[in-house]
Amino acid sequence: MTEEKTGSKPGRRVVRIFKGLAVGMLVLLVIVNIVHFTWKNSGSGRWEQVIDKDGVKIYTLKSPGSVLKRVRGVTHVKTTLNAAVESMMQTSSKDCQSWFPGCQSVQTVKPWNPQDLTYVQLYRLNPKFPFSGREFLLKGKVTQDPQTKAVLIEFMAMPDELALNSCCFRVAHMHNSWRFTPQANGLVEVENRMNVDLGIPYFLFNRYTPGSLFRLLAPLQKYLDNDRWQHTKYDLIKEKA
Repeated sequence: MTEEKTGSKPGRRVVRIFKGLAVGMLVLLVIVNIVHFTWKNSGSGRWEQVIDKDGVKIYTLKSPGSVLKRVRGVTHVKTTLNAAVESMMQTSSKDCQSWFPGCQSVQTVKPWNPQDLTYVQLYRLNPKFPFSGREFLLKGKVTQDPQTKAVLIEFMAMPDELALNSCCFRVAHMHNSWRFTPQANGLVEVENRMNVDLGIPYFLFNRYTPGSLFRLLAPLQKYLDNDRWQHTKYDLIKEKA
């Protein structure tokens, strides 16, 4: 009888351990959900500056109901509007790789249409481990304000326009933009707005995207200085007098 009781103690101990683990996991799950929904419902809906360095300012915006932050960057460069537009249309993977970290390739799906000022390009990026490659099938549309001469280039995801590739995760939500606004001092103000879901955990996206946008904008002047962009003239893009 004593042996049976003694032999049953390890079994009861294991049961207690598993019950404790189950309770602990339940408590952790409750805490995680509380933190998640608290974060989701938080936010001022206003742009807040998070970086001001080397002539580049980065802002983030958190809206109630969204877990992802929107990111906005502003800098100033010396260039022409035509050169800025031309630089955004390049399909050279080498150019993309030299300017945008993680860029693998770029290819034209639909070339520039001078009638509606649109084009479609396919971008492939290699993010850091452990995430798989990301693929962006984007429609670019160019418009110009007739008064200010500001040029807006919007990039909108078109995930279903081509068959999916097994190599990559196709980004389904993206509406990013570049705005080039000529200034009175001869410079051009550049504003980049990011509204995208890369399919990665939102806490990683929110933490690292502002820095990524800074690293994209910081070398922009050098990228725009490329002589190849300087000689193209678009009939519908007017420089400010």
